[in-house]
Amino acid sequence: QWILDNLIAAGKAKPMIVVMTDGHAYSPQFIGMPSTNMISRNITDFERDLLEDVLPLVEANYRARKDAADRAIAGLSMGGGQSLTIGLNHLELFGWVGGFSSFVRDPENAVGKALANPKATNKKLKLLWIACGKEDRLMENSRQFVGVLKKNGVRYDFRETEGNHSWPVWRRYLAEFAPLLFQERM
Repeated sequence: QWILDNLIAAGKAKPMIVVMTDGHAYSPQFIGMPSTNMISRNITDFERDLLEDVLPLVEANYRARKDAADRAIAGLSMGGGQSLTIGLNHLELFGWVGGFSSFVRDPENAVGKALANPKATNKKLKLLWIACGKEDRLMENSRQFVGVLKKNGVRYDFRETEGNHSWPVWRRYLAEFAPLLFQERM
């Protein structure tokens, strides 16, 4: 909270409504389920919750803009993977997408909609920002994901930084990412 408050107060980031959800949409049927199935199901359930419950609730109670150019999605770790997957598959809703130390399971299939038409994706996408620390256990997954984007011609900004899978690293990423949101880009 303080990072965004300070960036906005200093005029370095545009004022924005920030909604932070718990990305664990696990249901009772997950008990005893293999972890790979649980991860896929969690992303699907979280996507449904976000799109069908959270966004309508925010739009009904705040003066939230509804255009993709005025809406961002970002997250860290599991939430980064969810943000990249949901954001890139719903460019009609999100123009700004960020993932910090993200885990994207099966990258080619996870963001298939964005890869199907890279020219359209690049036209709709204002910013795709991905960062991961060199000592992070998810660095190899981040590199694989970026490789898929590159191979398919999807524009992205990728930062390999010092650091591991930890809050000090993610705070730094937020401080870098937030000022880029809702700005004109070349």
